[in-house]
Amino acid sequence: MNKFTLSALALVATLGLSACSSESDEGADFEEAGENAEEMMDDAANATEETWEEATGQDEGVIGEMQEGAENAGDEIEEAADEAGDSMEEAADSMEEGYDEMTQ
Repeated sequence: MNKFTLSALALVATLGLSACSSESDEGADFEEAGENAEEMMDDAANATEETWEEATGQDEGVIGEMQEGAENAGDEIEEAADEAGDSMEEAADSMEEGYDEMTQ
């Protein structure tokens, strides 16, 4: 691997670990840690793929990279929308439970 790839992996690992740390009294958020680990693995796989393409001369060029970036952005938007929907459902459930507790 080249220096850029190693630097990117180190940066992603550092950001992932700092995102997992928290000063609140909540305890470990294993779901968030799992998501961070998944994101780090995706980034590492992408970096490895790019390095392999460059090493074998199969680099996609500017247009191919733009298409790949657009596909990745679409995937990220879809994932964010799913997470937002899940968060809204959880908030609605919490509000309903709170209302039920108040009315009893």
